Amino acid sequence: MTVRGTTRVRTRIVSLSVAVAAIAVTLFGVPLGLGLARYAVADEGVALQRLADLTAAAVLTDLAHDRVPAVLPVPGTPGTTVGLFDDDGLLVAGDGTPTGDEHVAAVLAGAGPQVVESGADLVATVPVLGEHEIVGVVRASHPVSAVYTALVPIWLGMLGLAALVLAAAWVIARRQARRLARPLEELAVLADRLGDGDFGVRPRRAGLAEVDALGAAFVGTAARLDELLARERAFSAEASHQLRTPLAALRLRLENARADAGARPGADVGPALDAAVVETERLTRTVEELLDLARSRGGGGRGPVDLHAVLDEVTETYRPRLVAEGRTLEVDLDGAGADEPGCGETAVVGSRAAIGQVLAVLLDNALRHGGGAVRVGVREVGDAVAVDVGDEGPGFADGRPERNGRAPGTETPADGIGLGLPLATRLAEDQGGRLVVSRESPPVMTLFLPLDDGEGQGGEPADGASRPPR
Repeated sequence: MTVRGTTRVRTRIVSLSVAVAAIAVTLFGVPLGLGLARYAVADEGVALQRLADLTAAAVLTDLAHDRVPAVLPVPGTPGTTVGLFDDDGLLVAGDGTPTGDEHVAAVLAGAGPQVVESGADLVATVPVLGEHEIVGVVRASHPVSAVYTALVPIWLGMLGLAALVLAAAWVIARRQARRLARPLEELAVLADRLGDGDFGVRPRRAGLAEVDALGAAFVGTAARLDELLARERAFSAEASHQLRTPLAALRLRLENARADAGARPGADVGPALDAAVVETERLTRTVEELLDLARSRGGGGRGPVDLHAVLDEVTETYRPRLVAEGRTLEVDLDGAGADEPGCGETAVVGSRAAIGQVLAVLLDNALRHGGGAVRVGVREVGDAVAVDVGDEGPGFADGRPERNGRAPGTETPADGIGLGLPLATRLAEDQGGRLVVSRESPPVMTLFLPLDDGEGQGGEPADGASRPPR
């Protein structure tokens, strides 16, 4: 989300909040103003009727003796007129038309006191009662516009209060909009950083459940992307490490074939080329296995695996290179009962590709950083199979490799120490096994794998098996 986008979000929040406040003020203020006007008119009607009653009481004696009152009570409200009509409907005192209107006639006809709006005036008519008959009518009137004019200051005050409410709503909405938009702006910035490869981004808590949930999802996505990228990088490094040995073996066979052809013109290089083809196929299989392992980490694709067949395949890859360096590779399968009557091939539970890669790492480590003969032994330990890979090199210090006079932690990826063994350890654990240092000097690495229980399940190696005696 860009700055312009968050600005639009803020504007929408503020506009919506002010609009809601305006609607609320209108729904409350307009009825209140109208109700106030109706109340003012009704109150003025009551005042006019009271004035008419007082006037009727004041002129009753004069009208009863056929006298015209000298003076009428003075209205207390400017603009109010008071008129006195006799029993014939003629104006005898005060203000008004010479003859009474329909309201005066209605009272004379016995309709009783009335307060009505007549045209632009509010009119109150009250009878003047003698002993047995109506002797006159008092008519008091006041312009309705004067009532509304008196309400103008109140209405203006209400409008001012409404404006104040809208201003307060605008201020509060802006603050809330900033509070809501700021986490989104920060997420937009963090998303840009995430796109640039910074997977350690962590949004701050906003105190809003929805925004915090979005931030948590963002953190989870960043972690998954980081893990995915780390796996891709690890795969690239591991693939480079693991492909080095098959490529070296292939090169060795081709160089031997070229040397034989140069030393003996006309020599048959067909077997050497066949062996190179085999190495090429093995290299292709290695690449496919690495791809499978990269796609399914965590022990995916586990099943019964013929451990002897895997050992034969891996040792045949490394034997020519060891022989070329004047070293030997010895494989002892007696400890697993391979020579006992009725015993078949040793079957473990795991991924053939993963187990092959672990053994390849151990043999490659012994080849590149060890010395003397390399020995591979297989033995059964409880419900697990132990594969020991050792050589006659300088060994380990504090349970970590220390070869060629280098201290732990100084290895480079090219050395194969800091890369291959962590790969092998992770793959072994993915298969439900263990990879431990059985002996520090001369070095022996032991791979423990669960035996096949006949159902392709197997169990975890016993705790005692994970720490064999030295």
